[in-house]
Amino acid sequence: MFISRLRQFSYLLRQGGQDLKFAGISASIAVMSIACSLLLLCLYFMAFSNLSKALDSAGNIKVVLYLRENLKQGQTAMLQQTLAGCSEVVSIRSVSKAKALEEFRRTLAEDASLLDGLDVNPLPASLELSLNPGMEKPEQLKLFLQYLARRPEVESVQGGVEWVQRLSNLLTAVRLVLFLLGGVLAVISLFITASTIHLTIDRRQDEIAVMHLVGASNWYIRLPFLFEGMLEGFLGGCLAVVISAVLYRAFCWKLNPFLKLIFGVSTMSFLEVDKTLLVLLLGLTVGGLGAMVSFGLRKGLGGRG
Repeated sequence: MFISRLRQFSYLLRQGGQDLKFAGISASIAVMSIACSLLLLCLYFMAFSNLSKALDSAGNIKVVLYLRENLKQGQTAMLQQTLAGCSEVVSIRSVSKAKALEEFRRTLAEDASLLDGLDVNPLPASLELSLNPGMEKPEQLKLFLQYLARRPEVESVQGGVEWVQRLSNLLTAVRLVLFLLGGVLAVISLFITASTIHLTIDRRQDEIAVMHLVGASNWYIRLPFLFEGMLEGFLGGCLAVVISAVLYRAFCWKLNPFLKLIFGVSTMSFLEVDKTLLVLLLGLTVGGLGAMVSFGLRKGLGGRG
């Protein structure tokens, strides 16, 4: 009994593959449309993962004080001593002009040669402050940042929770835009797949009529078309992952230095395994739903269940 069922399943799967082959250009269009919608989902997953890293790294609030030029060592030491006595400050890291330039060179990596033409070091000395987690309330932080900005030794202040909030808003906007575009493309893909299956059903109409006459069940007739749609969806998902990998390889080495400089994220990560499997599963689902839509459009596939 099991062997018989396995042979039936194998036949239906092969038939679905053959139908996909005969569909030709229409099947290719369906695969490409599914790939486009799932590519947006892949890009969203990568953006979400990497921006979430930036948000996590911002969990410990850090503020950078850029010091004025020509400060005496005693003035800098006095400022550090004063800040160390503040309850808002957990730790202080002093970065000299030379050290700032050295760290910037490491951040630029292969592009560090761009700095060789500099006659003078344009980067200021700074103090990096790690603040108490209790400072996460914007009102408290704003008052403390205003105090720091008024210090005569300080040229400018950078940091706080405001940029974290902006980053969170950016993540929400990216999610909304990509989901809307992906949703629209998924619906389009569904109907393109349905049209492709519809053409296959038309081509095999005589064979379907004979199968009804010999007593084939409704779902036995439908399954090859369902497999065809799911195969189109699976291929679309694979294509989306491959395109995502190509884009990742093409651009990550250029983006990594800026991610580290702006967001504190050392490297840009690719899709996790579970997200990749989810993309493929969604491809199968979209393709299967497209086939189901085509069944609803073709009453000739009705009959006995």
